[in-house]
Parts: sequence; structure tokens; C-alpha cells
Amino acid sequence: MRITYILEMRDPNNSFFQVTINVEGVSEDITMVTMPAWTPGSYAIRDFSRNVRLLKARTPENENIEIQRKDKSTWKLLNGKNKSFTISYEVYAGEFSVRESHMDSTHAYLNGTSVFMYIEGYKDQSAELIIKPYGEWKISTGLEKIGDNRYRATNYDILGDSPIEIGTHRSYFFTVDGKEHEVAIYGNGNQDDERIVSDTKKIVETYRTMMGSLPYKRYLFIIHLTEDQGGGLEHLNSNTIDADRFLFSDRQKYIRFLETISHEFFHLWNIKRIRPVELGPFNYKEENYTTMLWVGEGLTNFYGNLTVLRAGLITREEYLNHLASIIYIYEMSPGTRYESASDSSFDAWTKLYRPSPNNFNSYVSYYLKGEILGLMISGRICEYTRGQKSLDDLYRQLMEKYNKDGKGYTEKDFIASLMEISSLDFAPFFSKYVNDTEPIDFQKELRRIGLELQAKYGNQNEPHGYLGILSLPGKNSVYTVVENSPAQKAGIGPNDEIVAIDGFKFNPNFMRKVSEEAHIMVDNFQDMKPGKKVKIHFFRMGILMSVEAILGESPADSYTVREIENPDENVKVIREKFLMG
Repeated sequence: MRITYILEMRDPNNSFFQVTINVEGVSEDITMVTMPAWTPGSYAIRDFSRNVRLLKARTPENENIEIQRKDKSTWKLLNGKNKSFTISYEVYAGEFSVRESHMDSTHAYLNGTSVFMYIEGYKDQSAELIIKPYGEWKISTGLEKIGDNRYRATNYDILGDSPIEIGTHRSYFFTVDGKEHEVAIYGNGNQDDERIVSDTKKIVETYRTMMGSLPYKRYLFIIHLTEDQGGGLEHLNSNTIDADRFLFSDRQKYIRFLETISHEFFHLWNIKRIRPVELGPFNYKEENYTTMLWVGEGLTNFYGNLTVLRAGLITREEYLNHLASIIYIYEMSPGTRYESASDSSFDAWTKLYRPSPNNFNSYVSYYLKGEILGLMISGRICEYTRGQKSLDDLYRQLMEKYNKDGKGYTEKDFIASLMEISSLDFAPFFSKYVNDTEPIDFQKELRRIGLELQAKYGNQNEPHGYLGILSLPGKNSVYTVVENSPAQKAGIGPNDEIVAIDGFKFNPNFMRKVSEEAHIMVDNFQDMKPGKKVKIHFFRMGILMSVEAILGESPADSYTVREIENPDENVKVIREKFLMG
């Protein structure tokens, strides 16, 4: 059996890739070809088949082979005695995101599962890819190069898991452990390319120190500098990151950019080589459910932020500010009382990528809860081993245990590995904090590692008036209302457009950001006391309405996390192990 893909981009302006698949030596009289419905790392059904047109199949003699539709993602080729044939189709690449594919007059980017079909029963078959770039465009990909514009994938999973940037992007190279790393940057803004490359190298070197080796021959970072974009997607030996082209003069935004680079890079271990048992081999046609995304994504978030500190790219104070921010968001979100980390992971397909106003009150992100669980688990390991071990030791062991045979782990396996490296039984911990919604005593958790938490309020440093409405930046309309808040009790609901509070025109001063890292606003009545009755005017579906509400007592406006001064030597050792490895 031999499979060869040919990728063309004859007219980038129409955003269609042309794909040809030359197939030699199938066994069946009816051949099934499938376009994936999702891409690994982004747990939502996207139905990539919607972008396909002009699907045809022909014999070596150029005769048509009948094609019938089986379902939304699969076609039947009635090839009969023709065991070799050619499949051709076009794919629209019109979405600029790390999860799909995009092509215009400036470049072409493709995420493999959104462009390449596979032949059912032959996903484990190796394949060759020939790319015919437009004009003088160059190619950057993590695929193994075997000739000019020719690449090889050992199976379909590798082909689908190797994004490709084609165009006039800038490529920079550095070496760690004798292995080449390419940083391919598309677009311009106020960035400093040399700084990006230098800081990326420091992140790679820091993970190399932590994990002991780099498990690839070559690694590719694809960075898209665009307008108001954000996000990243991991792959086996590459990743793609979309970033706002003008973020680089803002310290906090640049830190978040570095955290994204760090997060996506750590995925090469956590998820790509150390994975929940359900996430491989992939079923590309439907949801692949797991209760362990809090590990795959949440603990990656934990290291994504911590490693930027360890690489010397942020200060300890900046890292502690990040901890304070995620704890604050967790504490003020009612959904943490209803959704466990394991349930949140399972619900990724229906909740994380399809948010509704109800999410805030009923759901907690496995990214957020998982990062907090990472803090708690590592803190316990550090404390119990008196600063001799941390979560780092778990990942080195998991890599040794699960990468060799390619098998995934179960929750039971994960608990057993924690026991092996710490001699501590984590089963009760999982029962309370992973599979249930036990409240977290953050002060106690932080004190394990020599840190302490302090609540902060507004102007008077004491609770002020509180309504319980949340909105998106720049919007007067309510996004959601906190459950059991004064606003909900008064009858305010999602999509209500507030125009006045107590006779004063509603303006941005009545709202503030939940945190620097959260793109959501909460009401801000620092000059009003709890218990004050206020009148609220708002439009609902175009009709002016008014209600009265009695302001409640606000939660803290923010938290601070700081190092405990003058701890004993044992606590100092534990804190350093947690923070610096």
C-alpha cells in the first residue's frame, strides 16, 4: 500500500487548497475516505467536511469512480477491481485560527486534520506529502523532509499533527542539545523578533533541565502576529500561536504571550507523549471523552506559568501575582461549587468551546481548576518529602513509564505514580478535589509552600456595595448575573442593557476587570455602601424597564500572594523546591 498526498495552492486569493491523494494497492472493492470532524488539542466538533468541494476519484486510465455519501464526514468510493486510483478535492481555508486553516494573498497555513482526508483502515500506513507552494513561498513544517518540498509521515496521526506555514514568513533558528529549533514568524507589529527567539530559547532550555532531555529531532514554533487574536495549539514536535501584533510593549500582555509559548511547548510531554488513555489512537469522527483534561491542560497551565519564572523571564512577585489572580477568579466563580475537575474535563465538548451565560454559575474550566490542582499536588509533594521532590519528579517518571510503549494512563495509574514518587496516598485528595467540589482552603494550601494570601478591597479597603453583574469589556449589556446576587434577586438577567444606576448614566466607572488575566468585567460600586437601595434602568428586548435592588457586600476586589517572611529553614527549602525546581 502506498499513499501520496499532493498539496497545491493555485490561487491563494480564493482561499482553496487543492489536494490530490494517489492511492496504490488497496484491498477493498469499496474504499471509505473520511475528513476529520475535529482536531486534537481543541475539543470541539468542527465538521471540517463542510469546507470540501469537487471531490472526485479516477482510475489510472482517468475513468470516473462512483462516489456515494455515507455520512457528514465519510464518502464511499466504489472502486471495484481498481486497487489503485486518485482522489482529488478542494478545501476552503478561510478561518484564521490555530484550529483550522487559512490562506490568502499573504500566506497559507494549514492544520492537517482540516485539510487532509484519510482512508479508513489505513491510518497506520505511512504517507508522502508533496507540497507545491505558490510562487516563491517557502515552507516550514515539523514533518520529516525527504527532498525538495517532499515530506514523509509515518502515519496519518503524524500527518494530521504537523501544521504547515507556507509564505514569506521570517524563520529564525537556535540549537539546544544539538537539536534545531525554528521560530517561524508571520506578520508584523511592535514585536522584537530577536527578543522572541531569545526568550523562547530560554524556555526550551529550562524545560530541558527539568525533564532531562528533548524527545524530538527538530522542533518548530509557528507564530502568527495578527489583529486581536489569541490562542495556541500543541503538536508532537511543533506548535502554533496566534498573538495580537501590538502586545509587545505591554509587560503584562507580553508575559501572557511567553506563558502561551511555555504552555504549548510543555504539551510535547504532557498530552502528546504522556496522555490519558482515551486520547489515542484518535477517533476523528466524533468526540473522544476523557475525565483527565484537567491534567492534560490544567497541569500544562501550571507549568506554562511556573516555567516562565524558572527561565528568569518574570520576577517572583509577578508569578505570585498570577497565583493570586487565578485564586481570585476561582473563588468568585459559583460554578466551582457545581462542577468537579473530572466532570469539567468530560464536558469540554459541550461547555468549554460553547460558552453561555450559565457557564459562570455552573461550570469551571479544567484549565483553571487543573492549574490550581497542580499547585495543591506539587505543594503536598514538596511538603511531604521535605523539599526533596515536587510535581517535576512525577512528570519525569510518567515520561519514563508511558512514552516507551505509547500507552495512555488512567486516573488509577496517575494516583499510583503519585504514590510512587511521594509515598503519599493521593486517593482521598482525588475524591475531594478532583472528583468532587470540596471547598479549597487556599490560605492553608499556600502555607504548605511558604506563601500567604491576603484579600484586598477598593478605596476604603473594606467591603463596598455589590450588585453581581458581569459584562464583557466595552459593553453595557449584561453578560451574566452571579447566582443569588442582588441583581438576580431584583430580576436583572443576561442581555439586559443597563442605562442608569440611581439616576446616573451607566458608564465604565461602574465596572472593573475581574483580573488582568480575565476578559470579563464585574460591577464596581466602591462609593456605595452595602445595604443601599438603588434604582436600575435598563432595556430588555428594546423595552425600557426599571427595578430596585439592595446592594450586597462585595467580595474582595483582588487577592495578593506573598512569601511568608522569615519562615523556618524547612519551609524555605520547600518553597524553593516548589518555585524553582
